[in-house]
Amino acid sequence: MDLHTVNIATHVGAGASALGLGVLALFSRKGGRLHRRVGWVTAGLGGVALLTATVAILIFHPPAPLVAATLSAGYQYMSGLRSARLRGGRLGWPDIALALTSLALVVVLIHWMDSGTRSWSPAIGYSTMGFIAVMALYDLSRPAWFRTWQARVRPLDHGVKMIGFYFAMMSAGAGNLLPQWQPFSQVAPSALGLIAMIGFATFYSLKPVRLPVAIA
Repeated sequence: MDLHTVNIATHVGAGASALGLGVLALFSRKGGRLHRRVGWVTAGLGGVALLTATVAILIFHPPAPLVAATLSAGYQYMSGLRSARLRGGRLGWPDIALALTSLALVVVLIHWMDSGTRSWSPAIGYSTMGFIAVMALYDLSRPAWFRTWQARVRPLDHGVKMIGFYFAMMSAGAGNLLPQWQPFSQVAPSALGLIAMIGFATFYSLKPVRLPVAIA
C-alpha cells in the first residue's frame, strides 16, 4: 500500500473508533470515572484522526472547504482539552497562540477558497470558517469578562467544545463517505452538533452539577 492509502486507512479507523467510543463519553456522567477514561481514549483516537488529516492536507492538497472542516475539529479539540486542564481558568499563552493561529489560517483559507468540489462547496467552507472565527474570538475575549466566565461558563466550556469536535468529525466523515448526499450529509451532522451544544449548555445552566475544576 502507498502512503496515501495507509494514511486514509489510519484516519478512517481512528475516526470511526473515536465516534463509536465518543457516544459513551457524551452520555456518561460528566466528571465520572467512565467519562474520564473513555473521554481520554476518545481524545487519543481523535488526535490520530486529526494528525492523519493534517498529513493529507500537507501532502495531498484536499479542497479548501475540507481543510476548514479539519481546522474546526482541530480547534475545538485542542481548546476543549485545554479548558479541561486549566487551573483557575486563566487564558494562557498556548490558548492565545491557538486562537491567533486559527484566525490567521481562516484568513489564508479565505484567499485559498476556489470553486471547491461537488462534495465540498465554498458555502460549506465559508460557514465553517465563520464558526472557527467566532470560537477563537470568544476565547480571546475571556479576560474581559473573566469573573463571569469563571463562575458561569467555565464548567460548560470543555463539554461544549468536545461535543463540537465530535460532530465536526462526524460531519467531515459523512461528507467524504456520502458525497452523493451533499450538502446534507455534511450539514446535517453540523446542525445536530449545534443543537447538542446548545442543549448541553442549557441543561447544565438550568440544572448545575459539580464538574471537576481540572481533569488530570
